[in-house]
Amino acid sequence: MIDQKAQDDFFRNHWRSNIHLFKHSGENLVKIINKLKPKFVIDAGCAIHYFKGKIPNLVGYDPVFKEADIVCGHFDAPFKSECADVILALGSINWGNHDDVANMMIKVKSWLKPGGRMFMRGAPGGYKSDKGVQWFQWGIKEIHYFARLMDFEVEWIELEHNLTGPDGGTLPDRFWPHRYVWCYKRKLIK
Repeated sequence: MIDQKAQDDFFRNHWRSNIHLFKHSGENLVKIINKLKPKFVIDAGCAIHYFKGKIPNLVGYDPVFKEADIVCGHFDAPFKSECADVILALGSINWGNHDDVANMMIKVKSWLKPGGRMFMRGAPGGYKSDKGVQWFQWGIKEIHYFARLMDFEVEWIELEHNLTGPDGGTLPDRFWPHRYVWCYKRKLIK
């Protein structure tokens, strides 16, 4: 069970975005996604809404950050079934145990059109300052497991290492030196 209070405290008071330092899940995703010419994109757990204004037809939601278009969590988001061509879940499905992740994946997948893409980022662990937050331990095995469970194809997986920018960033505060970034494709209905 996810401790939402601990998670909200962590994001409000400790976490700082370093997406500008992310080689595979930062600015480069703008080009990749815009090449797809999506009619509707959902940023699930958009935090500071980094991609707003960079990706057309993007709507972001987040339970903590006021920069979101909609302030809500996964299970309260008001999207219709199979409405999105692309979904970003860049660290927002990274909490709780296996069942928590499965339930979040089922919900978010329900908005994705057949043939649509879901770009994800998941870390195998957290920060020194994340007391009470239960991180899901993402790895290659888990990425492929959830692909089978959700009937997704894995299009690609990248290992993204922590970098420190000119501002020092907050990445040195992480327990693990890397995270995974990958793209799922929802299989077409035959």
